[in-house]
Amino acid sequence: MRKHYFKTRDLVTIAILGCLGAVMSTYLGYIGQMIGTMTGIPYGSQVLTGLHVFWLVLILAVVDKKGAGLLGGCLNNIVQFLMGSHIGIWVLPVGVLQGLLAEIGYWPLKRLNRTAAMMLAGGLSAIAHIVVMQVVVMRINSAVIVLSLGGIAFVSGVCWGGLFTRFVVSLLQKIGLVRRSGAVMSLEDGPLPAK
Repeated sequence: MRKHYFKTRDLVTIAILGCLGAVMSTYLGYIGQMIGTMTGIPYGSQVLTGLHVFWLVLILAVVDKKGAGLLGGCLNNIVQFLMGSHIGIWVLPVGVLQGLLAEIGYWPLKRLNRTAAMMLAGGLSAIAHIVVMQVVVMRINSAVIVLSLGGIAFVSGVCWGGLFTRFVVSLLQKIGLVRRSGAVMSLEDGPLPAK
């Protein structure tokens, strides 16, 4: 069977993780807005951006097929839009860009170092919100501020989207839900390995 083909369990995994991420991200968006309002720091919520992309990187690592991150990003942000995202319709292009950037960051490094691949995927994916909102809305006129916010988002993505994902994948492997290669286990794969 060809590598890029999604099995039913892949699609179910993408759907479950994408929807869980959408629920969390919808509320995180409003929490981030509240933090920005309380502190007076515009886009202060970029510290939390890595938590938005955690789910996309987890989808890439667990499903382990090209296109999974893009599909997960699109589904995640469609659900966010339907739930009433704080950025409205603009959440849709953010989702597409997050998925694309996660794929671009993950696949070139995956064979060399999975942890580094997750970190780069998380970091790149996390800057998608800044890019889309700056291109579409042009809220910030200072390049220094835009680059600073992008840097904060990138670091947040590396930490929450990359390192935290690596920790979660290790736990899933330890309990036998995910193979070492990254693919999801199913009942067809036989019993879990004995400890």
